[in-house]
Amino acid sequence: MATDTHPGEHHGHHGAGRYWVIWGALLVLTLITVVTGRMHMPTFGLMLALIIATTKGALVALFFMHLSEHQGLNRLFFAVSLLFVLLMLAIPLIDLGTRYRYATPPGSQYSDMQAIDIGANAQQGRYGGNQKKPTSQEQSEAH
Repeated sequence: MATDTHPGEHHGHHGAGRYWVIWGALLVLTLITVVTGRMHMPTFGLMLALIIATTKGALVALFFMHLSEHQGLNRLFFAVSLLFVLLMLAIPLIDLGTRYRYATPPGSQYSDMQAIDIGANAQQGRYGGNQKKPTSQEQSEAH
């Protein structure tokens, strides 16, 4: 029968206290996610949510999946996968933050250009806001 323990190794079991602390940390991080999700933070709200989610995933993998107790390749695989998650989050965010000014649409949260209200411009037409459009009789009298 194969086991993942080797002769001479002793894997001690931890008490329930360690899991309660990690569970409490996960609840606090979830509460922070909910509270900050209801706030309007256009500059760093997405980055904060992704950092919290990555931290929660790492806590679950390390403690509930017992990766913190493993040696060798398991730690290497966890570290490399965490590195790839960070890269896959960082590269698009860096791209978005360093885009050419006109590549983002006006009025979006990432643009500093004024939004264009197409509906208001269509109502104003070429005569302006609340001006009355001249009738054909008034136009013929003007000429």
